[in-house]
Amino acid sequence: MIAKDGLIFIIPALFFTALFWYFRLYIPFTFFLLLTIAFLFFFRNPPRKIPELQAGEMLSPADGRVIEIVDTKEGKRLSVFLALYNVHVFRAPISGKIETLKIVKGKYHPAYKLEASTENSRVKVGIKGEHYSEMDVIAGVAARRIKPWKKMNDTVKAGDLMGIVMFGSRTDIHIPDNFELYVKIGDKVRGGLTKIGRFL
Repeated sequence: MIAKDGLIFIIPALFFTALFWYFRLYIPFTFFLLLTIAFLFFFRNPPRKIPELQAGEMLSPADGRVIEIVDTKEGKRLSVFLALYNVHVFRAPISGKIETLKIVKGKYHPAYKLEASTENSRVKVGIKGEHYSEMDVIAGVAARRIKPWKKMNDTVKAGDLMGIVMFGSRTDIHIPDNFELYVKIGDKVRGGLTKIGRFL
């Protein structure tokens, strides 16, 4: 499956691929063919079978690698870095009602840098179910657009698709002190598949 938001990139690239093939202009044809393939790869949205969760368990909202686990006033912040080759849709980490969905404008530091968590543009999402989960979907140098597919007061299930980030980013998950982590720095996680921990 391809995320529909990618069509604004894929269709023009495909059009120019066909056009240059028709006119036998092989250098630009090759360029646009590779570009089309790259867009198809980037905007892929593979179907996933959400695992059964035990009481209080939370899923990773995004694909990527855990790059930071730091202490905060409220508990901890777990940061997942999404490279360009990762799937860039993001998902609900728990089931519940969307109580926060806010766009926060900011800078565009590289997403792997510490200051990206506090200074970069982001979409803040809070979900209230049996527990409360808050995450920041953060733009990076290449990611200049975050598009939520859900809206305030929508009800979601853990693993449900929530939106897409265009080209590389970071996702921060804010967790309280009464939370047991299953993952550590350096671990690779997959959105809607990897259990990152549970509320105690």
